[in-house]
Amino acid sequence: MKPTAEDFAPRRDGWFEHWGVWGEVTVGTVLADRNSRTKRWEIIAQAHGAQVEAGQTLWMRAREQTSGEEFSVQPHSKVARVRILTQSPHDTQTAPPTEPSDTEAIALVVEKLGASHLATRDSVTGEITCPDYLYQSHIPGHGDRQIQRGLIEHLLFAHNHPVASDISLEDLITVHGQAHSPKHPGVGKGGFPHRHVPEDMAIMTGKN
Repeated sequence: MKPTAEDFAPRRDGWFEHWGVWGEVTVGTVLADRNSRTKRWEIIAQAHGAQVEAGQTLWMRAREQTSGEEFSVQPHSKVARVRILTQSPHDTQTAPPTEPSDTEAIALVVEKLGASHLATRDSVTGEITCPDYLYQSHIPGHGDRQIQRGLIEHLLFAHNHPVASDISLEDLITVHGQAHSPKHPGVGKGGFPHRHVPEDMAIMTGKN
């Protein structure tokens, strides 16, 4: 049976532990320390920081509630498990999202680049987002031609990575994947940081 709130016992510091996933973590979330039963890390800020990998969280800043020590939390898979702390065993609600600290600066870059036609500010999360370019494009219409033309423009503006106009769609998708991966630091890391939506969680979790 799935554990209920009554199954949770408080830690020595009076906080309650719940298993969650990194995709639920927002500013204000308190996390357990992996090596201590008394340390509590509160997420105090988040930022795009750099190009965002598919299925990954943004960069975060955490502060230890007792010592005041701070450190940067690198992106994690949104579906990776993490221990979340609350002051009540019944409190399992996710904190509402807050706008990343660098959103305004990125929005200004988008405007200066003339890329407002392909990037938007997400109304819920405040993140700078672009179409997924797998099933949709910022160019009107449907089909591979719109995806291809859209990706060429996207790479130029959002990644500062020009490509040949006759590049194949398959190669475009490969280059774009590299542009969002830290494994390819020399490919498409200019432009402005952004996330692509919608994200296909079925691909990340293996579940439909």
